[in-house]
Amino acid sequence: MKCPQCENEQSSGKFCGVCGSALTVEEAASTALITVETKEADTIGKVKAYWDQSLLYLKQPLEAFRVSESFFAQGAAALLLYTLAFSLSIYFLANSIIKIMSLGWEEAEKLPFFETTSKIFLYSIVGVAISLAAIMIVSKLMKLTLDMKRTVAQYGALITPFILVNLISILFALSGTVTATIVLLGSSLSYALYLVPVLFIFNHGVSGQRRPYAFYGAIGTSVIISFLTYFFWKWKLIEKFNEFDSFFSGFYF
Repeated sequence: MKCPQCENEQSSGKFCGVCGSALTVEEAASTALITVETKEADTIGKVKAYWDQSLLYLKQPLEAFRVSESFFAQGAAALLLYTLAFSLSIYFLANSIIKIMSLGWEEAEKLPFFETTSKIFLYSIVGVAISLAAIMIVSKLMKLTLDMKRTVAQYGALITPFILVNLISILFALSGTVTATIVLLGSSLSYALYLVPVLFIFNHGVSGQRRPYAFYGAIGTSVIISFLTYFFWKWKLIEKFNEFDSFFSGFYF
């Protein structure tokens, strides 16, 4: 330790052996530095662990069914990354379509980034929530031993490969390859929000004590997702029609 007053160096002690000044300032700074370095190491370790697990799910998707509720945070992060990447893909796709439709006659005006992506992100979150709700409803009816944390952890792990699909879609959208982007996004959406929940219930039904009901549980999951999705978009369309009706009614005398 080094004295802040006379710069005397000594191995230990709270006070300087030469001038008697307190040595706690440097010691506190050293402790704070160690704490910061420890937190940085923990953060790097968590990011590396998340990356390693994601690579595992990409190589062996069925490993997702082995995930416990302790991976809830990682599963939730995967769901958020999926919806974020999907939202960005739709935004860049829409801008590419607008640019193509302008036929190069004038510079196409881009859609407002935050306003557009935030709406798409919220709609995507609703889609994920519908799928999770369907899984939980059917799992309760089938009396499967699944809780919300474990369901989120495993569902997030299962859609990890589709995060990569959405990222590739962003690149296609930025390059103006509209057809490939639409195909990738359509496949990603149907698999992640529809097929994966169906397979989720079927796998847990077959591997558990409810094997005779696994097929019907999977069918029930698809039906519930379809109905909830239908009612949600019907409600949004009715809401939009009411807005248009209110807007045009202002022109009537």
